[in-house]
Amino acid sequence: MTPRKIIIDTAPGQDDAVAILLALASPEEIDVLGITCVAGNVPLELTSKNARIICELAGFPDVKVYAGCDRPLGRALVTAEHVHGKTGLDGPDLPDPTMPLADGHAVDFIIDTLRDHAPGSVTLCPLGPLTNIATALRKAPDITNRIAEIVLMGGGYFEGGNITPTAEF
Repeated sequence: MTPRKIIIDTAPGQDDAVAILLALASPEEIDVLGITCVAGNVPLELTSKNARIICELAGFPDVKVYAGCDRPLGRALVTAEHVHGKTGLDGPDLPDPTMPLADGHAVDFIIDTLRDHAPGSVTLCPLGPLTNIATALRKAPDITNRIAEIVLMGGGYFEGGNITPTAEF
């Protein structure tokens, strides 16, 4: 079986950290092409730092981590420190990452990666706000047909949202 090629788009607080760890721990099933970060649970500077901490803790310091959009497209940034703590990964004492951010913007990495791979061979896995995905689709609408699928975390079908009756954070 050929591993599924994915791009993880994330705003790592604790929940996203677990998802990243699971993906990295499954190389026979999942090929993580890169991790793109977006402001969400905490500001972009911390989500980009957290993604690198997670990669290093998992033993994958060679995974490319890109910083992306630092605020939503149409409103002010709202974060979730009340849930994930001021760092997004509050709880354990975690070392600062030594691996650098990858050069370039997350949106450009998404576009370039989709264009460089066969159509329908890369799955996008957004775990946080969809700002990087929306920006990539706005900037390069030709990539739409190249996406295999989008598997995302969000919303509540039976229980409603966790912030309002109809909206997920």
